[in-house]
Amino acid sequence: MTIHNRAVLMIVMAGVFLSVLGIATRLMESANGLQIVFYRALGLAVFSTLTVMYLNKGRFLKALVAAGWMGFVAGVFLALASIAVVLALVNTTAANAMFIISLTPLISGILAWLILGERVRLKTWGAIGGALIGVFIIINGALSSDGLRGIAYAFLMAFCYGLFNVTLRSGKNQDMLPAICWSSYILLVAIGLTVDDLTVPRSDLLICLSLGVFQLGLGGFLLIAGSKHVPAAQLALLAMLEVVLNPIWVWLGVGEVPATATLIGGLVILAAISYEAVSNNRA
Repeated sequence: MTIHNRAVLMIVMAGVFLSVLGIATRLMESANGLQIVFYRALGLAVFSTLTVMYLNKGRFLKALVAAGWMGFVAGVFLALASIAVVLALVNTTAANAMFIISLTPLISGILAWLILGERVRLKTWGAIGGALIGVFIIINGALSSDGLRGIAYAFLMAFCYGLFNVTLRSGKNQDMLPAICWSSYILLVAIGLTVDDLTVPRSDLLICLSLGVFQLGLGGFLLIAGSKHVPAAQLALLAMLEVVLNPIWVWLGVGEVPATATLIGGLVILAAISYEAVSNNRA
């Protein structure tokens, strides 16, 4: 197997691991959004700390320092995105949340233009326009429900993750893996100091810890490792696997059927992002 094929397999596996968050939140007995975030962060903290220690031959503190303040800032944005994605899934359907979150590559491009001065091509603006049409269709279909709060959290997640991506680009000459560690530590401290009751059933606790280790931990590290050997356009397309699978697992697991407007809007968004990825690869 070539290095490229191995990297593609890593990204596909990452998409499968990352896509289980929606069904996991539906299987919770009573844990609320912030409790889920806290215990998922606890699992991630253990996994990411041990992984960074292993990759750096035990020199964990040196790795944290080497990531610099950019690593810490990236951790802050990733922590905010981690809170927002769980609150999005708790407050709207998995399909609504995932299709809005799929705007992240386009939002990242806009933020990179505004913050880093990276040029945005005309075709990218066209893709953004098409994606916004899809977003309008989804939002219009959710106007009569409680889903708008979840959609707002999904937008927040996409925005924070876009800032995370821009920060990673700014620190591209540094090892930014410790940013994942920072994100878990920040979440544990922030939620631990502000939430009065962190008591959850044992079954919910096990699900949350598993999310931290496998969904966000292993999934995130596989994505980062695979992305080093895959062109950006192909990576953007492969990353859509998480968006597509997430509502499918919820549909198959608990019978949460996406609304017609969500499916139509989601297809428009995916088509716009696919166009951007393919046209970027040909440029």
